[in-house]
Amino acid sequence: MILVSCPHSLTSMPVAEKSLVIYRSSAGSGKTRTLVKEYLKLALQHRAGYFRHILAVTFANKATQEMKERIVQYLNDFIDGGDNPMALELKRELGQGDAGFKENCHELRTQLLHQYSQFSISTIDAFFQKVIRSFTREAGLAGDYRLEVDNEAVLEEVVNNLIDDLGTDPDLKRWVVDFSVKKLEEDKPWDMRRGLVEFSKDLLKEDFRRIEKDFIAKTSDRKFLKDLLTELNKIRAIFINEVKALAQSGFDVIKQKGYTQKDFWYGEAYKFFQKCIGLKSVEAFTEPSDRVKNDLQHLNNWPQKQSLRYKEILAVSEAELYPLYKEILEYREKNYKRALSAEVVLQNFYAYGLMADISKKLQAFKAENNLMLLADAPHFLQEVIGESDAPFIYEKIGSFYKNYLIDEFQDTSNLQWLNFVPLINESLSSNHRNVIVGDVKQAIYRWRGGDLTLLQQKLAEQLGGDRVEQVNLADNYRSAANIISFNNELFKTASAFLSKETGAGLAEAAYADVSQQKKNNTTGFVDIQFIADEKNKEEKWKDQAKAQLVKTIEDWQQAGVQMKDIAILVRTNREGQEVVTYLLNYKNSAEAKPACNYHVISNESLRIDGAASVNLLLAAMRYLNNHADAVARAELAYEFARIHQAGMALSDVFAVSNEAVFESQLPQEFTRQKPSLKKLPLFEMTEMLIRIFRLSEQVNELAYLQAFQDIVLNFYTRERNDLQAFLEWWEDHEDSEETSVKTAGTIDAAQIITIHKAKGLQFKYVIIPFCSWTLDYPGFKQPNLWVLSEMPLFKDAGYLSVKYGSKLKETVFEPYYQQERTQIYLDNLNILYVALTRAELGLKIFAPDKKLVNDKGKLTINDVSALVRYCIENNPSLTARWNQPELCWRNGALELPSNTAPHRQDAGKPISLKHYPVSRWRDKLVIRSAGKPYSDEATGEKVKYGIQIHTLLSYIRTKNDVEPALQRAIYDGLLTSAEVDQVKAELQQLLADPLIASWFDGNWEIRTEVPVLLPGGEESRFDRLLTKDSRAVVIDFKTGTPSSEDKKQVLAYMEIIKTMNYTNVSGYVLYVRTGEVAEVTAGKRKAVKKKDDNQMELDL
Repeated sequence: MILVSCPHSLTSMPVAEKSLVIYRSSAGSGKTRTLVKEYLKLALQHRAGYFRHILAVTFANKATQEMKERIVQYLNDFIDGGDNPMALELKRELGQGDAGFKENCHELRTQLLHQYSQFSISTIDAFFQKVIRSFTREAGLAGDYRLEVDNEAVLEEVVNNLIDDLGTDPDLKRWVVDFSVKKLEEDKPWDMRRGLVEFSKDLLKEDFRRIEKDFIAKTSDRKFLKDLLTELNKIRAIFINEVKALAQSGFDVIKQKGYTQKDFWYGEAYKFFQKCIGLKSVEAFTEPSDRVKNDLQHLNNWPQKQSLRYKEILAVSEAELYPLYKEILEYREKNYKRALSAEVVLQNFYAYGLMADISKKLQAFKAENNLMLLADAPHFLQEVIGESDAPFIYEKIGSFYKNYLIDEFQDTSNLQWLNFVPLINESLSSNHRNVIVGDVKQAIYRWRGGDLTLLQQKLAEQLGGDRVEQVNLADNYRSAANIISFNNELFKTASAFLSKETGAGLAEAAYADVSQQKKNNTTGFVDIQFIADEKNKEEKWKDQAKAQLVKTIEDWQQAGVQMKDIAILVRTNREGQEVVTYLLNYKNSAEAKPACNYHVISNESLRIDGAASVNLLLAAMRYLNNHADAVARAELAYEFARIHQAGMALSDVFAVSNEAVFESQLPQEFTRQKPSLKKLPLFEMTEMLIRIFRLSEQVNELAYLQAFQDIVLNFYTRERNDLQAFLEWWEDHEDSEETSVKTAGTIDAAQIITIHKAKGLQFKYVIIPFCSWTLDYPGFKQPNLWVLSEMPLFKDAGYLSVKYGSKLKETVFEPYYQQERTQIYLDNLNILYVALTRAELGLKIFAPDKKLVNDKGKLTINDVSALVRYCIENNPSLTARWNQPELCWRNGALELPSNTAPHRQDAGKPISLKHYPVSRWRDKLVIRSAGKPYSDEATGEKVKYGIQIHTLLSYIRTKNDVEPALQRAIYDGLLTSAEVDQVKAELQQLLADPLIASWFDGNWEIRTEVPVLLPGGEESRFDRLLTKDSRAVVIDFKTGTPSSEDKKQVLAYMEIIKTMNYTNVSGYVLYVRTGEVAEVTAGKRKAVKKKDDNQMELDL
């Protein structure tokens, strides 16, 4: 048995000594600390550079950096002797005393910093790329293949190639037309290219990559596709026509007898036949309601009771209509599932065909351009190393890891895990310790391939339960008591409801460990307000929520809360922008309180295109690109007037039809330099435009200018130096996160952040203004599902694409629908869990008040607001605090944060730009030839000879190396053949000196051009170092005239050599132009030899 300590605690629990430990880390349970401790324990336990054998894997660069910083910071604390609980835990578990532990920590820190490249904490993508670089030959990639992280840019190129083929491929044309029609029916933009790019992203998802080879093999045969399409249409048409024919027979009887709808009981039989006659789709033939079926089951319910022809209708119904009715229902019972299955495949057949063509285009594009998408990495690695032995993988990547620590395992995909399995198995087989940390309740990235069932059940099954130990981190160090208790009860009830609703136990199993214990002394509060739509007002619940959001912020500030301690969590970026707009408008209104701060920041909401200066730059660039563009002229005129001509009438601003008149209003330098500006590199062009339009004077927008310049520079370096290409890129990306200003978190402003971005973060106070998102997919976001069926019709078709929706319940694809429904319900519950567990001291929620029971008396819970209300009303622990009249649930009161946290003097004080300097780089940088400072050709030749001799001396180890050194100099271009004889004579003159000759006699251990690190961190080189036993000689070659600095330099070299245990150290300076040798001692410089008149002089 060994002891494993809980985070932040000295309490230890006995844990069986198994090779793989899985930590189930609920929100706020200290998972990063747990990982850091495991890393340090392994590194300190084995010592002697063992850290090189540990690989820690995270899923984001930020998490990677945080973990490295935490490890080094803990080591610093341990070495400084700080009061750190982890030090006590590690010393006890490692069995080390204070002195030994501190020494080991110091040694580990030194090794980490000096061998930082082997400090292996990496994102999973970075690790996979390291492996891929070792398998380029197996992959058929050139060694210089390009890894493309911008999947969308590649898909745009592929879609463009696809569009080019429309004219020659009628099948492709039909599928694209069907795709466009479908988009229009869904009220989506008609832009076909944009829609196809979005559609094509399914190609990169793991669900498709898993079946891609089989799918392409099956769909490569166009005849197969046509035959399948024909058969599906045939099945659908037969069903519809058969039902219509039977219904028509019944309706003909009704018409022949002259019956009307009023002659039938509630018109039911009449409407049934009439509806079947007008049938246009299989889906439209819904079963009659239970009431109607019960009524028509009895013949006396066919005619209207008050009808004068009651007996006649009863007889006709019994003889003719009722048998037809029964036949139609029996036909439906027998054939509906098959026909509807064919119809749902038909409805998505365009996706089936398009996916095949786009997939082939994508493969061809990657091959032609020798690139790999980041999304390809897991699939590629599975093909290459999936069946390989782990040692083979180690050899290829040049590393040997013994221990693996994997973070955020709930977001790991199946392929990513399969790529790790051989490595983990190898480690476990050698009884090395491995750690996996994750929380199924926080799995909110399934759309990126994450598979929570790996952590939930598959992991232990695959690796063997006898090798796996599971530890539940049940203590919450983040949140106050009232927040913890509320979440414990809410999610216990919610998960039970979802399991019952979906008919699967996944949600309840995932939340089995939801209950947490508090580990701090704060009480905190939770305040939930349900808002009903005002029936007599136009104000909707969201408008009321925004108004109450502002009031909450004001009340909290008046109570002492700082804005920087507040986070506003939203589901989407659009909701974030909605909140920002409302707060900005309120701030500028008369209702705003002067003493209150309404500042908010959001990386998603601070868009660059909201700055007038950036819009002016873009308008100028568009005008330079096409001066005939009237829209660009109008935009440039408007933005310029907005900044520099504020009082100008709009009629004058937009008088841009005459180009000469328009340009007269702009800076003369801009109009005069139009042709030359357009030819400038992108970055220089924007710099010039900033200067010309005096945009650096817009102090409040300098951050936007800087961010825009960063974007331009990034595009210039990654893409191409082309104005048109940049403007096209901007049009496609202006709404993306790439075009937002990134802000510091130290500003006193509330942070608006999406729930997905908030994962892993914590805030003093959290407000969720719009706690209302659906549990199922919204209608316009229903995904494509890849399905198989053993039904004869589909058995040979392989994988088919169908649209997710409730109608799949009545098809052969119903299991796929139920599985996806269970998953999406759990996804949205997990999003709610992440949102409600970010708060430390206070949680405020606004949600719409929705009926839990519909008009038919059926419990209907479709979104999280209804789910929260249901949990409050059905959990006794929560119901006690439910206030029905006010539609609110409250527990606790506002509590201010303590001031016990250490205060950093340099924190919270951002540096603001006051000026954005721009100038012509040609005024600052002058390129000149190397020989320009010298006055004449003769002097230049002397310098050249001096450099040649200096370099040759570095080539010569002994006097026998003169000839090889001269040949090498010719090969390197240092000498020409014509210069060899003269330089050779000069070398021989130098080597004729007895002292100089002794340096080249071969009796020494010789090093030339030796790099040396001087005190203070500067670097230099010994020209020549001779060593023998305890004696050392340092020689420095100089081409200039003697200087006292030469002596100081050699003295420094000599001092360094003495620290290497050489007791007899001497030094010399050889001035190669005169042949003078100066001995360097601790005293004054002693001249050993002067030049004679026969020696060459290189006078500078």
